[in-house]
Order: sequence, then C-alpha cells, then structure tokens
Amino acid sequence: MKHVFSSLITVLALAGAVLTAQAQTTPQYTFSQDIAPLVYNHCTSCHRTGEVAPFPLTTYAEVASHAQTIKYVTGTRYMPPWKPDPSYRHYLDENTLTTAEIAKIAAWVDAGTPQGNPALTPPVPTYPSGSQLGTPDMVVSMAQRFTHQGNGQDMYRIFVLPVNLPTDRDIAAIEVRAGNKRIVHHVIMGMDTTRQAQALDAADPGYGYTQFGGFGFNPVETNFAAWVPGSQARFYPAGMGKKLYRRASLLLQIHYGPNFVTQTDSSVVNIFFARQPVTRYVSTLPAIAPNVLTNGPFVIPANQTKTFHAQVTVPVDLTLLSVAPHAHLLSKAWKVAVVKPNGDTIRLVKINDWDFRWQGSFRFQNMLKVPAGSRLIADATYDNTAQNPRNPNSPPRTTTWGESTTDEMLLTYFELLPYRPGDENIVLSTAPGQATAPGLVQVALYPNPASGATALSFQQERPGPITASILDGTGRLVRTLVREKLYPAGPQQLPVPLAGLSAGIYLVRLDSEAGSRTEKLVLTDGH
Repeated sequence: MKHVFSSLITVLALAGAVLTAQAQTTPQYTFSQDIAPLVYNHCTSCHRTGEVAPFPLTTYAEVASHAQTIKYVTGTRYMPPWKPDPSYRHYLDENTLTTAEIAKIAAWVDAGTPQGNPALTPPVPTYPSGSQLGTPDMVVSMAQRFTHQGNGQDMYRIFVLPVNLPTDRDIAAIEVRAGNKRIVHHVIMGMDTTRQAQALDAADPGYGYTQFGGFGFNPVETNFAAWVPGSQARFYPAGMGKKLYRRASLLLQIHYGPNFVTQTDSSVVNIFFARQPVTRYVSTLPAIAPNVLTNGPFVIPANQTKTFHAQVTVPVDLTLLSVAPHAHLLSKAWKVAVVKPNGDTIRLVKINDWDFRWQGSFRFQNMLKVPAGSRLIADATYDNTAQNPRNPNSPPRTTTWGESTTDEMLLTYFELLPYRPGDENIVLSTAPGQATAPGLVQVALYPNPASGATALSFQQERPGPITASILDGTGRLVRTLVREKLYPAGPQQLPVPLAGLSAGIYLVRLDSEAGSRTEKLVLTDGH
C-alpha cells in the first residue's frame, strides 16, 4: 500500500511538472504589447466617437469591457466586416485578421484580459477630424436638418446642394459624410447643372424631395460619389478624377432605413481639389443589371433559392479601377469576373456570405485592362426561404425589383476609364497578393511653391509609424515634423509649418515601414 501511495505521489508530481511546463510555454498575451496593435490597426477607425460603430475601442478599459464580444465576432469572422473572399482577389484598404491573430485575441480574453505595462501601449492613431482624408478644400452641407419619421418605413430623400463655384474644378477626391449613421443606410450622389432637381424640390413639401428609383430625371452624372457604412474614402490616382462644374448642384439621394424612433440628419460632402492636372475622368456605371440577365426575369419565388446569371459584352478596351456589387436582404453570394476573348478569366470579386449592412466599393491593387469583346459576368444567389434569418418577410413572399429594403436588387457598379496602353502596368498599391504589406502612395505637397505653410498628403496601405522631416538642399536635418507617429491606413494630411525658414529649396522626407519618399519644396519670400 505504501508502494502504491508513493507511486501515486510520483505520478501527481510528474503531472504537476508537465502542467507547469505547459503553462510556462503558453504565450502570455497582454493588451499593451499584443492586442492594442491589432485593435488600433483593424477596429479603431470605425470604433471611435463619431464613426459608424456602436461603441469606441480606443483604450484598454473600452476593449476589456467588450472582450467577450470581440472574441466572438472575430472568431466567427463577423468582424472586421470585410466580405470579399481573400482567396479570390486582394484589394486596397483590405481589412482582415489572420487565423493566428484571431487565436491571439481568444487566448488573451481567456486569460482574463491582462493589461500588461501601460507604458508599452502604442499611441492611438491620429485621425483627421470630420474627414478620412484630411482638410477638404470645400465642405458642402445640407441647408437644414431633415427629420426622418420613426414609422418603420424606408425613405429615399433627395437633397439639392448648390456649389456655386466661379469656375469648373477638377476633383481628386469626394467624401460623403453621413450625419446620422443610425438612420442613413447609404448615399448616392449625383451632379447636375440643369436645375431640374430644384424644380422637383420646390414641388415637394418640406426640405428635399422623395424619389424612389434614381433622381426623377437624368442628371449630368448619376454616380458622382457614394457612401455606405464602413467605406473608406480615397483619392483618385494621379492624373485621374472627376469634374465639378461651376454653378452645379450636388444631389444627395439618401436612403433612410426603417426606424421606429423619429430622428434628424444633416449630412455633408467634403470636396478635395486636384493638385495635379486631371487628364482622365473616371466614370462610375452599373454595367451589371437585370436587363443583362441570361435567365431572367428578375423574380425570386417564395421558398426558393435562386441564382441569376448576368452577362454583358464590352464593346471597347476599358480600364477598371473598382467593383461594387449591390443587393438587399435576400442576397447570399456574389461572383463577378471578366472572361476575355481568348477565354482567360480576370477575377473581380467573390462574396460567399453577403451582408446588406456591409457593402462597399472594392478597389483593385492595380489597374485592370478589359479588352474589347470581353464578357463581364456575374452570378448572384438569393435565398427567399424561411431558413434565411435576414428574410424580411415571414412567411416568405415572391420578391421582385424595388427600392424598398424589403424588395430586391441586382447591380454591379464599376469605376472605369477608356483604356490607354500601359494601364495594366500601373500598380495602385503593393504587389498583387500582398495587401497586408504596408506601402506609401500619392505623397505630395500642396501648395508648392509655398510661403508660410504647406501640407503633406500621403497614403498608407496599412497602419504604421511615420517620421516626417524638413531637410535642406544638402540633406541636413532642418526640422522634425513628427517622429514615429502611428497613422491609420488610407489618405492622410500633415501640416508643414514653414515659419522661421529662409526662402530657398528644401526637401520634405517621409519615412515609413515601407521605405522613404522625398518631395522637393520651394519656399518663397513673404512667409
């Protein structure tokens, strides 16, 4: 018996040693060093005051208080809300967590959310106030607040925003800022010079006019810009943009979703003028629509799952910049591609689990040539059964085309240009398949020449630290603007004060994890 007891003690001791060894080899993650970088890189851009997410994630206390929710939504890949299949194609502004990063979050939560050393926590990224892009050249606002009644009904309301520019201007970026993200589902913006919208507005009581299905007429541009929750505004590539005509009006078609609390909204548009001559104007067109279905009409019978096939032949050589499928609550999956005349396929986008709440324009990492004679094809699947938890109708009913949330749509928008030789060699980010690698694009100073102050515009593919400096003509450091400051992904703008500097030639250098970029600055008298 003594021998058995002794053996038992030995076994227990060995087991304890094994558990201790396992505990010693299990990574001990902390918020400061492991979780904060993930949250700041993937979550905080939306989870902060004034943005679309329902609560902020900017401090340890905020993240820890939502730890179980974060573990669940990242574990199921519901968050971050990036819907395209990463094995099909990569894009600019891609926001996904790796399997290892998801496991790291889960382990941290299971360990009790240890904070670690607060001094090691990286700073919260600096975000421009009122814009994703920096300081706009023009802010065009709704003239008054609009009240959306809490009656549970959809509303498409159009607001006419006069611009009154003294001359036509080339536009490098257009950013729609939804005022009340709790009720604004999406915004489509047109641009017009005919004043027909003013007449429709005058005939409709109250501010703006209600119009389901377009603007009630064909404006000069029907898709000048758009906004959906979680979308990232972006400058057009150098030399490309849109034209905003003098005395034009911007037409905001705002879809106010069904709500049972009466609320108000006042949305704005930020306009960024082109710093370089625009020689190519981008068009935004819905090339895939029900009129090009090969198995129409667009009717989704009750209690059925149905896949529609769309196909349209491209008559001329085109260059594609982005793709944006659009549908409502019955939509389940999308696949959009190009089949070239030689039979080769260009993958555009594949979404395996469509979510009406997270739509967007997916911008390619490089410009894509579509030869004349190619076929744009799309497969769109809809689930009109009771097993679809998002089905707005119980019991299911036969559904057709319509503007209401409870109706359905099948559209794919493309940003495109007439093709020019060499377009396919223009890379808009890092190498294909490397969307997670940091990169710098579109570094520019404006104004330049300058006196008093200028601004440095830059754009990162992924969040990361930035150091910016002013050097003299020999490369000697004159002034440090920022040192190792964490900036989020996307376009940014950094003020460059010039007070105290003599007139002459300087260099403004930007250092990032992707390398260095230098821009020449001409400083004139009068500062």
